[in-house]
Amino acid sequence: MKKLTLTLAIIFLLTLFNGFLVFAASTSNSEVDSGFSITSGLDFSKEAKSTFDKAITITGKAEEGSTITIAVYEKLLEKEEKLKEVEKYKIVVGASGYFNQTMNLVIGENIIDINFTKDNKSYSNTTSIKRKKSEIKSELEQAIVLPRTRK
Repeated sequence: MKKLTLTLAIIFLLTLFNGFLVFAASTSNSEVDSGFSITSGLDFSKEAKSTFDKAITITGKAEEGSTITIAVYEKLLEKEEKLKEVEKYKIVVGASGYFNQTMNLVIGENIIDINFTKDNKSYSNTTSIKRKKSEIKSELEQAIVLPRTRK
């Protein structure tokens, strides 16, 4: 009986500890260290995102008084890394701690660069969004898909 109780206690503690580790891993280090996070609109874990949308809205959370700078660059040439600044936004986070910004996207590759500053804390990250032409969307919506048959 003592062995069963001890085994159940160990399983309980391991389950509790494992849950703590999963929670700690799900919270990004940059969010914990900087007090800044993007809650929707961008996914920095992906190399590039594709969309047909003309605009995107980014929302996030940061400390009151923080300055968020978002720059959108158009990639001019595929082989050369030449960028042209399309738009730049400067946001000062208010008392709620939340911010949002809607940005226009050009057709082609849009490089989004986000910078966060508050006191001596600094955070920067970049991602890419490829906006496709709306004609491609129309063609895809009108396409006829035939089921594949096996012989």
